[in-house]
Amino acid sequence: MPTPNVENSAFWEYSVSRYTKGDMAALALLLQDNHGVNVNVLLLICWCLENNVIINLPQLNTVIAASKTTEEKLKLHRAKRKAASPERGGESAAYELLKAQELELERQQQHDIVASFNEQAVTRLGQIQSISSNIFNASIAAFINAYELRDNNEARQLVSLVVNQLS
Repeated sequence: MPTPNVENSAFWEYSVSRYTKGDMAALALLLQDNHGVNVNVLLLICWCLENNVIINLPQLNTVIAASKTTEEKLKLHRAKRKAASPERGGESAAYELLKAQELELERQQQHDIVASFNEQAVTRLGQIQSISSNIFNASIAAFINAYELRDNNEARQLVSLVVNQLS
């Protein structure tokens, strides 16, 4: 089967729709804030699960490395935005501007992630399998290992809850 190619705009649309559905945002932010997970990489794993694509650990590590340039910028910007929140006495207009800038950084990061992903020889499963089937998509194992979550029960449970949001 040919290697799947992801379009930037399609992945952005997927990410926005997936992130705003159910408890995904809350779960993703817990993984980000408490366990160092990159939400855009998490969304890529969700895309892989829903599109029957397997990305292995070395491939995923390459994708994560591609996100590092914008990840540091995002972390600094997030801290600045949180400090400027209206709940902390900041102006609403300034906060909204910081949110818009953060979204643009997220788009840049997704562009880097997609470009790296498209260079990988990932595997598409031959038969369409539903997320709730007994088939285990190895992309989850790669994700857990890439972020060193194997011995972290809380983080693994959060990942499981994220996967359940997909079904």
